[in-house]
Amino acid sequence: MSKLSRLAILLAALVAAVRPASAQKSCRATVVALSDPSARAQIAAIAEHAISVADVMGEGSVCGHGDSLSGHGWRSHVGEVQPILRLQYDRGVPDGRQNGGAWAGLGFNGFVRAGVTFDARWLHAVVAPQAWYAQNERFAFYPGADASRSGFASMWYTSPYSLDLPTRWGARGVQHVDLGQSAIWAAIKGVDIGLSNASVSWGPGVRGHLLLGPDAPGIPRAFLRTNRPIDTPFGSWSGSVFLGTLTESPFFDTVASNDLRTLTAWHLAWQPSNTSHTVIGVEHLGMRMGSPFGTTLQRPTGPTDQLNAIYARASAPVTGLRAYVEIGRAGALPSLRQFLEIPYQGITYLFGAQQAIRTAPGTLLLTGEIADLEQPTDIRGQRTQDFYTSNDIPQGWTQRGQLLGDGIGPGGQSQWLSLDWVTATRSAGVFAERVRWNEDAFLRQYIPFLLRHDVTLRVGVRGEMGVMGRRMNIEISSGRRLNYLFQNGTGIPGLNTTDVAVTEVKVSITPFRSRRP
Repeated sequence: MSKLSRLAILLAALVAAVRPASAQKSCRATVVALSDPSARAQIAAIAEHAISVADVMGEGSVCGHGDSLSGHGWRSHVGEVQPILRLQYDRGVPDGRQNGGAWAGLGFNGFVRAGVTFDARWLHAVVAPQAWYAQNERFAFYPGADASRSGFASMWYTSPYSLDLPTRWGARGVQHVDLGQSAIWAAIKGVDIGLSNASVSWGPGVRGHLLLGPDAPGIPRAFLRTNRPIDTPFGSWSGSVFLGTLTESPFFDTVASNDLRTLTAWHLAWQPSNTSHTVIGVEHLGMRMGSPFGTTLQRPTGPTDQLNAIYARASAPVTGLRAYVEIGRAGALPSLRQFLEIPYQGITYLFGAQQAIRTAPGTLLLTGEIADLEQPTDIRGQRTQDFYTSNDIPQGWTQRGQLLGDGIGPGGQSQWLSLDWVTATRSAGVFAERVRWNEDAFLRQYIPFLLRHDVTLRVGVRGEMGVMGRRMNIEISSGRRLNYLFQNGTGIPGLNTTDVAVTEVKVSITPFRSRRP
């Protein structure tokens, strides 16, 4: 019996043996925005006094318990998923982060989502397809170095550091339509069981997530999850487990037999009590070639790759402070001896803190977050593996050419700092960010000296206001990407020094009020 099966049985047994932390009541299906949460949403999460793990175990389609549905008889309800529109403009080099599963190219990009919900007592469904467009203008990049792959495949990530991470999605504009946040599930005695294509957000990070983040395209999957924390004498528990299929991008290779992969995942979160604001969790991903859900029903074969993570988050609603940390590791857990000898091998981390200062006119929110996916290079006799890449599974930890986890990618490092002023009707803020790209790949290059690191430095402003019954968010940033693709000619004859000005403008129109799960 697989680990996934054993966990599912354990989770079901736990639900059957104990009572939910609060009485079960019917609800209405809703769609939750997980990618790039607004300052207003973050303040609301910090101030939340009721026990909740929705933001560390996020699902795009859930039950909103704030909207009751009569539990008498088979009374049904049909609702709407209000339209969401996002426009984005990029100059210099495209940045695909914080886009909710859409791929953003150079030039103009657009995204739209809408749909309907259905509820009938314990049965819930969301049909919320989404469509996106990328103008995908030309920009300078190195073509893929593997002749058996597309020229748009990444130059840096071939075997044994293989990854399906296209630099550009083809030579022309791209249009795409998919199921978006669609899902169907049954709520039975404290658990939801069903099928989903919705986004997943695991971990405590505000912008980054080491294993599963909301900027990956939806993963078609069968799932089992608790729909509210379960109260036991040993604390309150929440869990989620799923079996899904990952798909290759159109710009990777021409081998049709390896297009699908099986992803098994589980996540368990614990809180000391049903009134605690501290949560500790553990996450696991396992991936193999092939999928039983594919049209060819190819069986999963070959070795299994693993990613594991642990995290903790603590908040104090009265003082408005929240802090969190997540630590990830590629591969199976080490033996005690391996851990004592090289405790940092395969380790990645993310940590951050937020302080909300409330005043009569409004709330000031300060946010800082740091992530580091770089791997050590000083272990003799052992080859380190770039995080998210694989030696056994060519596509690595991606879905349709986008990373499952943090968008800074293998060898990435980032620092983020923002300050936002939020009132009852609008908000305004400033932010600054530094990202160092592909550092592990850089250290494998010819003469990786000090002045060749590929680094983005940018600053920006953002704001929010109500417009015609909707909420409009605007974000404008500008900066420079230094030594783009490690191009710095200092000391290397024939190599240019290339710094690229990067500009990004985002405008999104969303429902004025979004229901929290």
